[in-house]
Formats: sequence, structure tokens, C-alpha cells
Amino acid sequence: MTSPVVSKSVFEIRPYGKKSVTVGLLVNKKISIVILLECKITKKILNLDVEQWLTLMCENNYNAIINNLQTRCKRVRITDNLSYSVNVKQSSIILHSNENYITLSHIDLHRLKQLQHCIDLYIIEKQKQFSSHQKTFDTAYSLIMADVNGLPSSCRRNEFTNQYIQNYDLSYSNMESNDISFMYELLQYHYNSLSDMILQDLVV
Repeated sequence: MTSPVVSKSVFEIRPYGKKSVTVGLLVNKKISIVILLECKITKKILNLDVEQWLTLMCENNYNAIINNLQTRCKRVRITDNLSYSVNVKQSSIILHSNENYITLSHIDLHRLKQLQHCIDLYIIEKQKQFSSHQKTFDTAYSLIMADVNGLPSSCRRNEFTNQYIQNYDLSYSNMESNDISFMYELLQYHYNSLSDMILQDLVV
């Protein structure tokens, strides 16, 4: 059975500037922390697993990055797939994860550090709820896929299935409040992902 794909914004760490930095969680078999930088001309996303996030934001690494803002340093490797470099003139930090990177100001990083405790607690809460969410997702997914499977073959295309999922009337009578919240979020933001998954599973 396919795992849930849920992306939920958690914190805006620079909500009033010209650029927006959003920290969110991505749940897809395991939890990842997503740092999204968005402005008028570009959008950059860095996806860190929980271990990378905890390693990056530990006291030693955070302090080292801040200290290096005052000096010239080459790219510093934190783990095999995680590193950082700094721009001394602009007091900015470039975080690298594999081939992806994102540039944050030192203020952004400081705010991220201030929010770390809240984000860590949120991760723990998500991890506790994950098995329940998986069961809820599996049930709903099976119901929707069975209905889509009964549709004429001419209707089995992404646009139609996507619209069908948006209008799907799921019974919440046997669900806990957390599960209802989870399913509502899933159906609100991921019609297209669900549609792709269902159509792919039907072909297989």
C-alpha cells in the first residue's frame, strides 16, 4: 500500500520581508524537514531528514556556522550529504544537502535556531501519530481506489480522477479527531498526488 504524502507548513521565519522562508514537514514513509525560500524570482527548497536536521541544528554546528560568518572559510562538510559555506560580505549561509542548496541570512538561521525546540516537538508528535495516519490513509485510499476502479476506462485519467477525489465524500464517523484532521489536510492539498498514485496502482 502506498504511504501518505503530506506537506504541512509549520513556521514562517521571515514573514514580512521581500523573501519568505517557510519551515515545514514532509511525511512520506518517513518525516523530512523542508526549508523553503521563496521570492519573486526564485524558489529554493532544501529537504533534510530528521537526522540531518538534528545534526545541523545541534549547538556545536550552529555555533561553528555563526563563528565562521566572521571569517573566510571554504565549504565545510558536516556529514557525507550535508555541508555549509558562508558569504562573509553578505553574512549569509549556504546550506548544501546532496546537490541541492539554499541560502539563508544569519537572521534566518538565528530564527530557525530559536524555533528549533518547537519544531523538534512537532516532529515527535508527528512520529507518534504516523502509524495511526498510515492506517487511516490506507483505509481511505482503498475506498477511493475501489470507486475509481469501477469508473469507465475513459474516466481513468488524471484530470478526471483528480476532480473525483476533490469531491469525494469520505465518511468520518469511525475516525478519531486527529485522523479527521489528517485526512482533511490530505484531501485539501494533495488531490493530484493521490490521483497519480491511484492511477499508477490500477495500472499495476
